[in-house]
Amino acid sequence: MKLKFFAAMFLVLLLCPALGASYKVILTWDMMSGELNGVLSASFEGEYAYVQGVGKQVVLGGLLESLGETSIGEASQSFLIHSNRGFYSFWIRDKFADDDVNQDFSLIRHAQPKIFVYQDGQLLQTFSIERGMGLTCKVFTLDAETGFIDREIRFYPRTKVILTQIVNAVDGSPVPGAQLMISGGEEQYEPLESDEDGFAFFPVEIGSYHLKISKPGFIGTSYPIRMGFDENPIEYVVALSPEIREYRIVLTWGARPLDMDAHLMGPKPEGGDFHIWYRNRILIGGKDFLDRDDTDGYGPETITIYKPAVGDYMYSVHDYSNRGSASSKALSRSGATVSVYAENCLLSTFTVPGDQAGNLWKVFTIDKNHRLNPINTITWIKNETNIR
Repeated sequence: MKLKFFAAMFLVLLLCPALGASYKVILTWDMMSGELNGVLSASFEGEYAYVQGVGKQVVLGGLLESLGETSIGEASQSFLIHSNRGFYSFWIRDKFADDDVNQDFSLIRHAQPKIFVYQDGQLLQTFSIERGMGLTCKVFTLDAETGFIDREIRFYPRTKVILTQIVNAVDGSPVPGAQLMISGGEEQYEPLESDEDGFAFFPVEIGSYHLKISKPGFIGTSYPIRMGFDENPIEYVVALSPEIREYRIVLTWGARPLDMDAHLMGPKPEGGDFHIWYRNRILIGGKDFLDRDDTDGYGPETITIYKPAVGDYMYSVHDYSNRGSASSKALSRSGATVSVYAENCLLSTFTVPGDQAGNLWKVFTIDKNHRLNPINTITWIKNETNIR
């Protein structure tokens, strides 16, 4: 009876956040049903680090800490964030996720993991993972400045994997049979072909790589990609544009924000100006320039200037999901990329500036001489109808 009492008291103390910690994350699971490991990754003022829950560890000058693992009553791991700044993501792995002998993708959910997130001693959110298949799972991201927690819970087949989905830039449909080549690092990787759903993946080591994608009838493209120090899975949606002579502008991004909107302003062939976005889909020269609007992450969101007129154009991206927050850095952290095509080739690629607050990314202009002029700045706007 006394043993049960002391075990229960120990668990209560474990679940109570330590003094001096701004945030505390606790992972518990049924140790008889699985072996889990939590990973807390941090992005803090241009620095990146992570800790694993299996042992005690301190990084970022003491700002991020793992208290290690205990197994009294039930297995648990605890993590501390001694800061009210930075962005953090929490993952769960099966401890043997990268072992070739481990092919049971149900191990994480069978272990019945629960995750508790505290801020200054107050419980913010609880997560229970009861379904899903994979050997690693992203649970949430945390903006420490605002306390906002974005629940994700997405499973992946393993760690250290770059997953790509190739889609048609015009309608978002999968592109099977695309050729993918990856170069860089110490390993040599065989070319892959996207499957019927447009998917392909490369198991890679930590480092920087270059991905090239091509298919007859489409304009080939390439991307720099990187497997991070924390060895967590990386996702890319690559939008291939069918061959076209006119300007085509393709926006893609990551899982968050869910809803980003492309805005294009320019001259009408018959005179006057237009401002196109999802709420203002007007016909110009009999054509709808907005090919595709996306509201659930990744993109693509595509605008094609089917009937160019002489004059100046401006292209911007608005973070509709965080339109009311002037301090949000979600747009800056979205991994957004804008690709510009014309004359059946890729003219230029723009990547969203990092670590900046705001909901509006002014990307570029096209002048009357058909020159592409980068802007590449992030600002905040209260009402997207006033974008200029």
